[in-house]
Amino acid sequence: MTIIRDKRFGLFVPVVLFLLAVYYVLPFLLKLNYWGIRDWDLFTTMTAVPVSTIVDYGQFPFWNPYLMGGNILFHHPEVAIFSPFLLLHLVLGPVVGLKIQVLICYFLGLWGSYRLGRTLGMSTLAGLLMAVGYFGSIHFALHFAEGHIPFTHFCFLPWFVHFVLQSVHVRRNIVWAGVMLALMILGNGAAVPLLYTGMFSFLLCALLSLSEKRIAYLINFVLAAMIGIGLSAVKFIPMVIYLAQNQWTGRPDESIPLSALGAIFFGLKHSLLVKNFPEQFWAWHEYGAYISPLMIVLAGFGLVARFAKRYIWLVLLAFFLALGLGNFGAYSPWAILSSLPGFSSARATGRAFQFVILAAAVLGGFGFDWLRQGWLMARKKWRFALYAVAIVIAGTNMVLAWPVMSEVFKYPPQFVRRSPEFSQGIESPDNPYKNFLANRGSIKAPHLSTYHRRPALFDPFNQVAPEYVISGRLKVNWREYTPNVITYNVTGIQAGEMQLGMGYDIGWRAADGRKLRDQQGLIVVPFDEGPQTIELRYRTPYFYFALTIWIIFVVAVVWLYRRMPGTPVEDVSPETQDIA
Repeated sequence: MTIIRDKRFGLFVPVVLFLLAVYYVLPFLLKLNYWGIRDWDLFTTMTAVPVSTIVDYGQFPFWNPYLMGGNILFHHPEVAIFSPFLLLHLVLGPVVGLKIQVLICYFLGLWGSYRLGRTLGMSTLAGLLMAVGYFGSIHFALHFAEGHIPFTHFCFLPWFVHFVLQSVHVRRNIVWAGVMLALMILGNGAAVPLLYTGMFSFLLCALLSLSEKRIAYLINFVLAAMIGIGLSAVKFIPMVIYLAQNQWTGRPDESIPLSALGAIFFGLKHSLLVKNFPEQFWAWHEYGAYISPLMIVLAGFGLVARFAKRYIWLVLLAFFLALGLGNFGAYSPWAILSSLPGFSSARATGRAFQFVILAAAVLGGFGFDWLRQGWLMARKKWRFALYAVAIVIAGTNMVLAWPVMSEVFKYPPQFVRRSPEFSQGIESPDNPYKNFLANRGSIKAPHLSTYHRRPALFDPFNQVAPEYVISGRLKVNWREYTPNVITYNVTGIQAGEMQLGMGYDIGWRAADGRKLRDQQGLIVVPFDEGPQTIELRYRTPYFYFALTIWIIFVVAVVWLYRRMPGTPVEDVSPETQDIA
């Protein structure tokens, strides 16, 4: 593995890639304050709740009362609390902040893909082609347009792999790889991005270790993964404990027919609303994975030129293609993985196709360099033809992405009157952000935004009641609901229990120590005779334990990093390097 610096280009490459990121996100930026359709509404809500909890209530964002009658927030894998992106949302608000997050992640993904290409031994031009071929593909444009904010954290995948591979030569890069993984976990990427990043990186490092007879790749991957988990322990520990007890429902029997592969990889019909084959179950964002036929041609040259060194990318391409096809038999990768932790909750098999694109882009970059530095070197006319091929590949991805990114933000910001008192209701699951702005929770919510479906307490007028007296007699003088704190001032006429219209979780505690219990997923509180104030507080279970582990680990990693040798990497000219 050859490691290369970019001394000659300085800031040129990152500036070019940032401008490219601006192009991709420009349809978002032109409607900066507009509300989005589809999953944008959900993830705007899931971003707005922690911002409001901090700014409006001065509380730490532990609990989300607005979705499905109350659910977890801090340790939800797709919510960013201890992430740099929270600062964006606090300063700019959730609507604008999320769009800027997409811009930053597009840039980081393109730049990280370029750096990975250079680490693999590509020239500057080949690295740029690989970056646009992978992270500039329609696959990411479709997911970002859909509002899949967790997918923005795939931007850390190429950086993670880049640093793991470089750590074979420079030990400190193990820490940087861990930092990339920690940023993914602490942000929105602790579900799908973390799962696929771990699997892809493990397979790549295992194949490299076998191919080069150098176990260091696999060992460094394990060390980087451990560092990443440790640096995100404050969220990772309570999250994993919770997910082990409350699993999402996966789709182990899902499959994609072979006849659909033409439309998926080579079709030009891409939109959130299009249907390209009869068996299509999800919207097109779960399938679209366009690869330019010209990239496939370049990939063929790259593979044939040095098959002994590059076959691992063909193996990865074939594996993730088979995985993306889903459950086509008892021994299909999807059927096997669906029985394992993590993948047992997975769905939408087409998400694996991004790694088909990545493998093809890597091989295409190799092929570009082989042609440019080989027999085309002395044939100026043909070299310009090769550059034209690269421009067509990049240009096609850019042209396909624009209309997809333009069909999202259709609604100008609306004024919603905010009630001073929080209440639950039977609201549409399609408008969670509007419900949040009205300070109104809903017992309905979009799929996978929450982990528990709560029953509702109905009053005689078929409205959702805030509480129900199970036993005894009670007069409620006043009540106050804030995100993490529920306060009741009551007069108990006869001691008993009342059930609150808020979801139960073991993180709820009574300030005076009275014992709470769960009944049908809702909180049940005992009350005594006479006037009394009942205050319930929520804190993520194991939070302080995880926080302690996190602080210890951060201190240990900083100490370890300072003791690691910062050996400079070899500076190899792109024109003379031995392409890996």
